[in-house]
Amino acid sequence: MKYTKAVAAMTALVLPMAVWAQEAAPLKPYTPEVMSLWEIVKAGGWVLAPLVLLSVVGLAMVVYYFLSLRRDKIVDPDFIEGCRRLLRDKRLDRIETLCNSSGRPVAGVLRAALEARAVRGPSDTLAMREAAEAEGERQAAALWDQIHYLMDIVVVAPMIGLLGTVIGMIRSFSGLALDISAAKPILLAQGVSQALTCTAMGLCVAIPAAIFYAYFRGHVNKLTLEMEGASTDLVNRLVAADAAIKQTTTTQP
Repeated sequence: MKYTKAVAAMTALVLPMAVWAQEAAPLKPYTPEVMSLWEIVKAGGWVLAPLVLLSVVGLAMVVYYFLSLRRDKIVDPDFIEGCRRLLRDKRLDRIETLCNSSGRPVAGVLRAALEARAVRGPSDTLAMREAAEAEGERQAAALWDQIHYLMDIVVVAPMIGLLGTVIGMIRSFSGLALDISAAKPILLAQGVSQALTCTAMGLCVAIPAAIFYAYFRGHVNKLTLEMEGASTDLVNRLVAADAAIKQTTTTQP
């Protein structure tokens, strides 16, 4: 009886202190775990490997386009001014040398006109203009063909992401059908996580590529128009120089 009373007394003293300590202790806020980038990549599975490769290729293309599609590499102002000066001075023998030493597209257009002039004669201005126009179209098509590879990445990347999404969903529902344990929600969550990760990565590759493609499309269109205008001006000056030389030769005694 004495032991019972002692235990009851101890319980009466300890229990309120425990309750008070529990109420006084601050509760730690719940902080959900955040997946790292590597964990996200692992959750996406093998489908993310081609997406990473496409992102690297796309980045290399963007850097290459910024370097190769500069205005001075397509429409060289120094070359155009040099040609105008030679045509103004009627030094047509130097024009071909200047065109051969330049690898610019506008030089190729003028060189095509000079080749037609050498074959058909200076009097056949129509052949010169047609040759220049055909070469200009070829040079413009070459510029457009370069940036089309970036559009291929825009199309392919979401399709690969969609493939990963389908694979993830198939894995989820196959696991639910074959697993008889109580871990079905975990299997479903893993499959859906892989599916959404692949979709997100595909869009992360495609969206920047689409933005850069839109930029380069406008840039190439501007360069093409400028190249066409400069080439037309040079061919017209070439025809005028031939006409002036012919008139000078005719009027000489």
